[in-house]
Amino acid sequence: MDDLLNDFLTETSEILAEAAGAIVAWEADPADHERLDAIFRLVHTIKGSSGFLALPRVTALSHAAEDALDQVRRGNRPADAMLVTAVLAIVDRLSELCDVLGRDGAEPAGDDGAIIAALDGRQAEADPAVEVAGIPLRREDDLLADGQGWRSIRVPLPLLDSVMTGVTDIVLARNEFARMLRESGADPALIASFDRLSDSIAGMRHSVSQMRMQRIDKLFAPLPRIVRDLAQETGKKIRFTTSGGEVELDREMMENIRDPLIHIVRNAVDHGVEAPADRAAAGKDMTATIVVAARQSGNQIEIEVRDDGRGLSPDALVAKAVAARILTASDARALTPAERLGLIFRPGFSTAARVTAISGRGVGMDIVKANVEKIGGVVELRNEEGRGLSILLRVPMTLTIISGLMVRAAGQYFAIPRGAVREILLENSDTVRIDRVGGGELATVRGQRYPLLRLEEVLGCPRDAEEDDDDRALVIVRPGQGQSYALSVAAIHDQEELVIKPAAPIIMATGLYAGTTLPDNGQPVLLLDVQGLLAAAAIDAVEADRGEAAAAEEAAAAAAARDAAQLLLFRDTDGRTRGVRLSVIERVEEVPALALFESAGTVRVQIGDDIFPVHADALPEGHGTVKLLRLFDGRTVLCYPVAAVVDIVRLPDAVQPAAAPGLVAGVVLVGGEPVELIDPFWLMERHAAVLTPSVEEARRPLCRIADDADGWGGNFLAPILRGAGYRVVSDGDAGEGEAPDVLLCLAADDGLCAHGGGGVPVIRLRASAATAGPADETIYRYDRQALLDALRRHVGGGRP
Repeated sequence: MDDLLNDFLTETSEILAEAAGAIVAWEADPADHERLDAIFRLVHTIKGSSGFLALPRVTALSHAAEDALDQVRRGNRPADAMLVTAVLAIVDRLSELCDVLGRDGAEPAGDDGAIIAALDGRQAEADPAVEVAGIPLRREDDLLADGQGWRSIRVPLPLLDSVMTGVTDIVLARNEFARMLRESGADPALIASFDRLSDSIAGMRHSVSQMRMQRIDKLFAPLPRIVRDLAQETGKKIRFTTSGGEVELDREMMENIRDPLIHIVRNAVDHGVEAPADRAAAGKDMTATIVVAARQSGNQIEIEVRDDGRGLSPDALVAKAVAARILTASDARALTPAERLGLIFRPGFSTAARVTAISGRGVGMDIVKANVEKIGGVVELRNEEGRGLSILLRVPMTLTIISGLMVRAAGQYFAIPRGAVREILLENSDTVRIDRVGGGELATVRGQRYPLLRLEEVLGCPRDAEEDDDDRALVIVRPGQGQSYALSVAAIHDQEELVIKPAAPIIMATGLYAGTTLPDNGQPVLLLDVQGLLAAAAIDAVEADRGEAAAAEEAAAAAAARDAAQLLLFRDTDGRTRGVRLSVIERVEEVPALALFESAGTVRVQIGDDIFPVHADALPEGHGTVKLLRLFDGRTVLCYPVAAVVDIVRLPDAVQPAAAPGLVAGVVLVGGEPVELIDPFWLMERHAAVLTPSVEEARRPLCRIADDADGWGGNFLAPILRGAGYRVVSDGDAGEGEAPDVLLCLAADDGLCAHGGGGVPVIRLRASAATAGPADETIYRYDRQALLDALRRHVGGGRP
């Protein structure tokens, strides 16, 4: 029975934590029936388990909550704030009973009638003060796992910690054994056997580490309830959102940051966001937003708490610090903007105007910072005064065993978390250039610039005279998203699996170290805090603002690349690899083979509403697709069929020209192989008689046909004009509003035109072949050449 009770308490505590967040999220969206059903199932599970264990108080409370939720499901009761408050009160009472059950092993006596009676209230309160999003329902695979519980077992946390401690000791013993083997010159067969053992230990260590990992949504579970209660207490309207719940974090690490995270969220609600009236006066939405987001960056986890409240005022922080005698006025004037914001982490400092039950006693952010730094993490502030504040917690994923890079500096060995190392190079490598700029150094690695830190200088230690400068190495370190720098060390030693232990408080207080370890050389080694080194050096390692000179060089290189002639390589239909300048290719089309047809001895292709000539002697066989290169000379298009597009390369400077004009203009070497160059001039020249102007060419002259009473102009004349390269409109067309370039008047035989010229050239066409006399300037309407010649004289354009 004790085992059953322990299983019940473990399962119930998980259910209650999940139910509280789900209930608050459901309150914001009562129409979410899926979430309501999930909450109902959770409460029903508690009721069924408690009935089996004969726990009458737990059964009665869960049954009452289940009945109220069922009434809402059936539409017999509204989902108002009073109901949610009453159900949350039952959740709290169930949590209290579970605590007593876990301590005493028996359900305490008591009366829950008042809490159950609160469920009978019917008066709806005002609109909910908090909206919650991003709280996920239990996934389908979670529910499936519940139905297959026989495939998993519950392990007490002390036992799991004991296993992890044992694995840690095994790793330490392995490291020591490895050192002894190296020093003894053991037989290679023995070393091979040890390597297999070492691989097994590494696999076991990884498995045990995974057993300790938990989804971070367990850490987020109580936050919606906290925000809801505080929002009601302070009279504020808040939209609360979480994301990144799928990120996994070591259980021990999660326990260490639980309280700091809750405190930050409480501060955001209490005096981070404004009251609705203040927000309205500031032109903001009356509903404030608080976002809690988690993400993984290398071997670190970043948790950000962001609000759109008033933010921090550096001047107000300084004024409060001076008034509280935390610093003097002269010291305050010497503070940098970052140091002004850092005042919030001073012991006893508070930004609250008055002490409340929520915050304002000055025992908050300094404790948050101390607790986070104690586990090797950092706290960052990103402030926008009047617009909001973001607090970023960056902590290691685990505190037990990590992969570390061993380095040497000042005659001592240090460890660097391998997850923060991007690249390792020799300092005297040809790809590295070191420049002194102002009071610091910059390392340029393949065109990318990094601030350079020398580990001896940051630690305040002299260089070892016996160290060889040829062994010095650069470690490109990325402590967090958007930051990177180069760390110069005397030498690189090795990469090892390291067991990390907390260092002495006086060492951790320097901010340069994240713990201590015992590698396989048997000598204690300090683990460097890559973020702490950056803070101690007081340099800006933000990647976004790096190196104007490097950016200029990159821009110049990009411009040169754009200006260089590019060659499109393709496999022609005869199987040969050929190339053509990319600048003459409008695009590559892939069309059905049936889109190609033969007309007047020329192969053509229909693409959309346009028809273009194709450089081909015959139609393709089959019913597949054909790739076409659309050659464009700025006015006309010619399609060139190819088998496949191969690549785009830089056009070599050395071109061997062809002996005579033709399809091939010359030959070049690309990657050591000869490539024939296509001559687009010859192609366009050959097909000039059938080339059709592209619809993308510059504006063509517009001809307007007037007085077309019998429709002859539209039926007979317009096709001739369009074929000659002109645009045509008639009276009443949609394009009539555009001023024409020429007016074609189909007047009666008397030569009169109903439309005046208005500065527009007028060409009059007559129906009779005979002229009216020597002064007759009209043109016979079936004299094609005379009409086209007149158009070219008046407006140009067209095609000969």
